[in-house]
Amino acid sequence: MRNTWIVQDAGETDGRGCPDDTDERIPGAVCVIGLGYVGLTLAVSLAGQGRRVVGVERNPKVREDLARNRPHVHEAGLDLDTAVHSGRLTVTDAVPSGRTVDTYIVCVGTPVDEAGCPDLVQVEAAVRAVGEQAVDGSLVILRSTVPVGTSRRLLAELRTRHDIDLAFCPERTVQGVAVQELRSLPQIVGACSPRAGARAAALFRELTPDMVETSDLETAEIAKLACNAYRYTVFAFANELARLCERVGVSYREVRETASTGYSRAAVPGAGPVGGACLPKDTAILSRSFADHGSPASVLLDGVVGAHRSTPARIADRVMDRMADLADGTPLVVALLGVAFKGRPETDDTRFSPAVDIVTHLRERHGGLTVRSHDPLVPAAVQGAFGYVPCTEAKDAVEGAHVVVLGTNHQSYADLELRWLTDRMASPGVIYDAWALHADSATSLGGAVEYLAFGEGQPAWTW
Repeated sequence: MRNTWIVQDAGETDGRGCPDDTDERIPGAVCVIGLGYVGLTLAVSLAGQGRRVVGVERNPKVREDLARNRPHVHEAGLDLDTAVHSGRLTVTDAVPSGRTVDTYIVCVGTPVDEAGCPDLVQVEAAVRAVGEQAVDGSLVILRSTVPVGTSRRLLAELRTRHDIDLAFCPERTVQGVAVQELRSLPQIVGACSPRAGARAAALFRELTPDMVETSDLETAEIAKLACNAYRYTVFAFANELARLCERVGVSYREVRETASTGYSRAAVPGAGPVGGACLPKDTAILSRSFADHGSPASVLLDGVVGAHRSTPARIADRVMDRMADLADGTPLVVALLGVAFKGRPETDDTRFSPAVDIVTHLRERHGGLTVRSHDPLVPAAVQGAFGYVPCTEAKDAVEGAHVVVLGTNHQSYADLELRWLTDRMASPGVIYDAWALHADSATSLGGAVEYLAFGEGQPAWTW
């Protein structure tokens, strides 16, 4: 059932508040298919603007939580309570009839495999379910990230049944501030016709005033992929420079400041491990699109993916090199502070978390690791599923640890004092700061706990 979308039978209700199949369409009603990070924020935001929204979600636990006003994802400003209690948002497992909704918005996932090949099974299944329920004049909006040419192919399949309008309107928000960015970012609208584009733009103008309307579907598809692939590329450049700085024995932060001060053409970003589901996935999809359209593969994009994948292993090597005296037969305790893939904006999403990858590589190098973890937002059950011992307080994770990994740039970890850490750690030990949060405050105090920071080649501070 993983890739099956339920279709609501004519004349039936779904038992969870979804209207039955009548001959009279509710004006402006919208169906959002897939209530993950993308779909839930959109559904709640549209309901907040007065839209009647039917959210379709296959996972029964997620449906149950949403019905009880318990969001399964962390997003600042997500007013689920109002959306549900107002009756404007209902959640079901069934795609409703086109006689009860005007618009279907597909927000399901498109993961990629190790080779970067996208899995479109969920998208195709969702669109197939829509095709079985839509009517002439229905508007279908694809919001899922897809390879170039997918929207037009799916449109052709939909039009074998009905005269349907289709638009590709990609999501470009950052997790943690998605609700805010839905109201501030320009919305890309690619459509199969001027009518479809006008209808999609009118819907999204309820959330944000600025539209970027493209001349075709393919332009919008490439633009979406370009946004995340560009960011992933410049982050890879920064991290490769940081790798060189470590080897040379200089500070990446100083190199960056020196290169960019008063010289905006060299405004490179800060360095640090990069994760999350979107950036690596979209870069891989864009890279494969070259071959899909008969062009030589992108050496640049393939190199970007490779550079990011090597970062956690390199960090683990650096830590274990410093712990060589203890690595042989001594049971090591690692404290991981930060399990999500990032800390600013804060999120509870652990998908493609570089912090988790770092610990995985540490375990490969030393089989006897005990890993205690702490994260302000990631549930203990999720942390435990990684084989960690979750701690409710950071101090409980750090107490007696030989290695402390500051895995995310969450503000709570930036607010810690290094002395607070070293006073609780075992000795000798290593603090690895993946975001150089404390590089400016580190000073030599003597002792046997060494502080290492991403991109910082010198000095090596010890306590």
